[in-house]
Amino acid sequence: MQISVIIPVYNAEKYVRQAVESALSQPEVGEVILIEDASSDKSFKVCQELADEYSLVKLFYHSDQKNHGASASRNVGIQKANCDYIAFLDADDFYLPGRFKSACDQLNKYPEIDGVYEAVGTYFEDENSKNTWISIGRGDNKLTTINEIINPELLFETLLLNKEVGWFHANGLLVRRRIFNLTGYFDENLEFSEDIVMWFKMAAVGKLLPGSLDVPVAMRRVHSHNHVTRFHEKLVYYSNLPRWETLFIWGYKNRLEPRKLALLFSQYADSLTNQSLGGKTDLIHKIFYKLHKFIVMMLLIIKYPKIIKLARYFYSFTERNLIKKSMKLLWN
Repeated sequence: MQISVIIPVYNAEKYVRQAVESALSQPEVGEVILIEDASSDKSFKVCQELADEYSLVKLFYHSDQKNHGASASRNVGIQKANCDYIAFLDADDFYLPGRFKSACDQLNKYPEIDGVYEAVGTYFEDENSKNTWISIGRGDNKLTTINEIINPELLFETLLLNKEVGWFHANGLLVRRRIFNLTGYFDENLEFSEDIVMWFKMAAVGKLLPGSLDVPVAMRRVHSHNHVTRFHEKLVYYSNLPRWETLFIWGYKNRLEPRKLALLFSQYADSLTNQSLGGKTDLIHKIFYKLHKFIVMMLLIIKYPKIIKLARYFYSFTERNLIKKSMKLLWN
């Protein structure tokens, strides 16, 4: 088993060598693919040095030599990869010894499984970074992980509906390359949540097993220049609208199984409703929320008429009859 490790690089001159060498130290790694994303520091020079120094390191950049973001860079990496197994690593993070042992054991044992997710730890570069981490609501939790064993068939619904179950991180994921035939590539139009959207897609159409959930296999570095500390992660719910819109449209076009598509439809409608109500949570808005969401869903059904077939998943019998009568009036 050989693994392609994909590392998007942007302004990571201080950290990328540690990231690359932590990947090269893993015996299962067949190549390390660096995608230099038009950094303004000396990252490109460091990447060139690493490619010259190590035969397994391959350096690429975007054809127009401009900055395109992590999603576009990961997509280039996937397209350039030569191995049947794909792993990701952020340029300012690093793998721990034995990173792939448990995951490879799982994938060898279960050929029908598409990937394995494992815990990722947190490395604070300084006290300020740690304080910022706590201030954005992360508390003392240093592990990014799923905190219970979940059947692959239930993973999508569990992640969608149970926010207490946790989450997984790109650094802790190992997948068979074939899964991208089902999910497509990372969405390059999303400013935020593009990785989360991909993990939802993988959980929806693939089979992902847990590996090491309580002991980290990689470390996520928190410092003053990365997105964790530059952006406040406690965003108002409706700011996630692009995430749910993207996922719903993807599921609709790809004929995702009905129950999963219905769940995405409901989340999309929730986000649209929250946005139109301005995210307000006072009593009056709560009273009108259900009615407003009903209207939003009606408008979406007009735009995506095939969704009416899924009505039994999110409407009562009375509501379904009301919709049918309303649709007849609209179409006659």
